Amino acid sequence: MGRKKKEVEKKEYPWSDFQKDIFSWVEHDQGHLVVEAVAGSGKTTTLVKCLDFIDEKSKVLMSAFNTDIVNELKKKTKDRENVEVRTLHSLGLLFIKRNIPQVSAIPEPFKYDSYIKNNIRELSSINTFTLRGREFYRYSDNIKKYVDFGRFYLCQTVKDLDFIEDRYGIDTIADEKEVALQVMEWGKNALETIDYVDMVWLPNVLFLKPLGLLFDFIFIDECQDMNKAERELVLKCFKMGTRMMSVGDSSQMLYEFSGADPESFNTLKSLPNTKCLPLSISYRCGKNIVDFAKKIVPTIEANENAIDGQIIRNVSLDAVKDGDMILCRNNAPLVQIYNEFLKLGKKSFIRGKDIGNNLKSIVNSTKQDVLNADCKEDGVFVRLYDDLFVSRNKLMEKFDIDADTALNSPQIQNKLDMINALEILAEGINKSEEIIEKIDEIFPKRDKKDGISLSTIHKAKGLEANNVFIACESLMPSKSAKKDWEIRQEYNLMYVAYTRAKNTLGFINEKDFEKFDTSNSNSIAVLRRIEQQVNRVLGKTTKVIINEETAKSIVSNAKKIDKKIFTSSTIDFKATTNNKRKVNAFSNLLKNKKK
Repeated sequence: MGRKKKEVEKKEYPWSDFQKDIFSWVEHDQGHLVVEAVAGSGKTTTLVKCLDFIDEKSKVLMSAFNTDIVNELKKKTKDRENVEVRTLHSLGLLFIKRNIPQVSAIPEPFKYDSYIKNNIRELSSINTFTLRGREFYRYSDNIKKYVDFGRFYLCQTVKDLDFIEDRYGIDTIADEKEVALQVMEWGKNALETIDYVDMVWLPNVLFLKPLGLLFDFIFIDECQDMNKAERELVLKCFKMGTRMMSVGDSSQMLYEFSGADPESFNTLKSLPNTKCLPLSISYRCGKNIVDFAKKIVPTIEANENAIDGQIIRNVSLDAVKDGDMILCRNNAPLVQIYNEFLKLGKKSFIRGKDIGNNLKSIVNSTKQDVLNADCKEDGVFVRLYDDLFVSRNKLMEKFDIDADTALNSPQIQNKLDMINALEILAEGINKSEEIIEKIDEIFPKRDKKDGISLSTIHKAKGLEANNVFIACESLMPSKSAKKDWEIRQEYNLMYVAYTRAKNTLGFINEKDFEKFDTSNSNSIAVLRRIEQQVNRVLGKTTKVIINEETAKSIVSNAKKIDKKIFTSSTIDFKATTNNKRKVNAFSNLLKNKKK
């Protein structure tokens, strides 16, 4: 039996021509390599095989984002003393510990939250007492977002943070960017504790030395997801003659809340003496699934020995079995499916504890004890919808757009998605503490291993299943995607979703999910009724924000115009021919600037 096992271990993997070209580069070439690898192309296996062509005296760093992949790499390289396997964050922590030994190695996740909370009134240039509860929460939350993304992108000025505002749709109230820069300056010196982002940020801004961290070879997995701080951290590990191989797939780049730099892939390609090679065969997906994915990424190829696989449509939830995976672009449909599975007696769980934490944070931000999901009385949902409509109106005023266009913007759609998810969770309960308990139950702290896996596409990166089903296919590409990078993101999402499937790629029947399409007339009418109801509860006037065409119609048909119907976006009738408008922005808070 022992001899047979040994023969199996020596059996050589049937390497493709793409992989052989990569091995040849490692063994014979110089400089750097960027490998454009399709989904399921055996990147990890290829990376490990590359070590066979490197001198054992060479010091090698292998880095991956996912701790599961790092642990897998550690197992496969445990007999190679010259190989160090780390996540980029653990690499950054090593930089910090070797340069500043007194820093605690245990991250403090609330380092910046606590500082902002305790010092916000002193840091701010506005009178924060003028901010109402939800506005104050959003103001402080915006500061934290700017601090996090600002560190990922190595931002130093307000202009740098303007990019963050646009890319991540941050609904800025006043001087959050200026405050964030102050907080980041404090963070550089408050080194008693560090948080997760500090690990990759501090080595750059403190110009820490790579003590014992210079390598002959550096291998980076999932390089398309690197943010600027991580990329610069890796470059600090270079010495004379260092060679780097970066493996990734620009079609799987998702700009979520990791600060992934959209230019990382191109920046790595532009390094001097850098070569590009493909890794185009998918060993995961069946041939028909690969053909389907080719509509988005034409370079993906099926393994000649792969099964055919199948694409099926109008799948009922009854047909989904234990071990299958359901993916959706948005959160709310997943919560509805979870509830349906409960009724059907099927085990399921939703991946993403951070999604659950976000939902809890949204509930807590309203400071309401009751839900009142029907919005007939004050409660969590009245406050959430009010916040939604206020944000929509601000977008209308800022960009001179109509209500429907503003409603379909990414930031408003994200808010509405979370509200819809909470509405489904609120079925049969009316206490805030009850919905918090329900969120903890549905979004477990650790992903379960049994049952049907429900996940947003963002959370499914790196995962696979024999049978994968897409819920609410019509949500992709999102109608809110207008800019080139937003549209590209939508197709990247679709590609990631399709290529999780090994044997079957199915699409759930959408007849029970029509309410999640906010572009249809019924959904728009429902939102209008909700807005009127919310304003009645809060004693507010439903504002009519009009464009110039509507104003002319009112003038021509009315004997007297009631000026109360106008919001701060009023028409300058003396300048209509020049299409000029008088707009009072939310920045009137700055009138109360502290002396």
